[in-house]
Amino acid sequence: MEEKIICPICHSDKINFYSEKNKCQTYCCTICGLAFVYPISEDFKKIYGQDYFKNESGGSFGYSDYDRDKEPMRGVFVSYLKDIENKVEGRKIFDVGCATGYFLDIARDRGWQTGGMEISEYAAKEASERGHGIFFGNFSEEEIKGKFDVVTMWDVLEHLDNPLKYLKTANRILTEDGFLLINTINRESLWAKILNKRWHLFIPPEHLFYYTPKSLETLLKNNGFQIEKMKSAGKNFSLSYIFGTLYHWQKLKFWNNLSKIFDKPFWRKFSLPINLGDNILIIAKKIKNV
Repeated sequence: MEEKIICPICHSDKINFYSEKNKCQTYCCTICGLAFVYPISEDFKKIYGQDYFKNESGGSFGYSDYDRDKEPMRGVFVSYLKDIENKVEGRKIFDVGCATGYFLDIARDRGWQTGGMEISEYAAKEASERGHGIFFGNFSEEEIKGKFDVVTMWDVLEHLDNPLKYLKTANRILTEDGFLLINTINRESLWAKILNKRWHLFIPPEHLFYYTPKSLETLLKNNGFQIEKMKSAGKNFSLSYIFGTLYHWQKLKFWNNLSKIFDKPFWRKFSLPINLGDNILIIAKKIKNV
């Protein structure tokens, strides 16, 4: 008997096959629009070794240097923190998928008490050595002590094997008036629709879930959150990162060569603001315990 596939977000059984890529089967829910990899192999965690965060050879996934690639986002992260500082009284923040701690460094500089979780042993060690309270492992399985005023998930929700469990844990560790901040990908954007299966962010098994505004609203509502803001999110990128992304997408050696050429201190001073509409920023408030 053929196994029935259920949407992990809205639990509909109206599921269509979407694509096969990188040995992963992807399906699409016709009700909420979510696309998702099924089944999810435990091997997906192997992606996040040291090479994911420092990959100067131009591998299939990850960054040439995580901190350097994120540096153009500093101003954006500061603006996010300024916005949320006006909404909460406390200053305890927890970053899910904190990587090497780049964002937490910025938050600490602004007076936040910082904690985070990371499934990469290499990145968790790096963030811990910077003085942040880091949990290594699966956020949905860890017993996180204490309460936090803000939980952040920057470019993380699409990577998670079980977003419902992560949202439940985020709800549990938040204070009664706490906030959840998310940046994730939007497969309902015009750019994603034009490119369809050639969309540069369609990269299983690195990205396991491909959200729509409707599926995100359902996910958050069912886990005790009320969305206060949902908008398209622009980002700043270095030239090296842009060319590296083009290489990962199109596999043309030309892009990889350009990425290496511009991966120099002088060129790293420059960045470009890009907003293709395929990233969503969400600010959601905890409204009930789940």
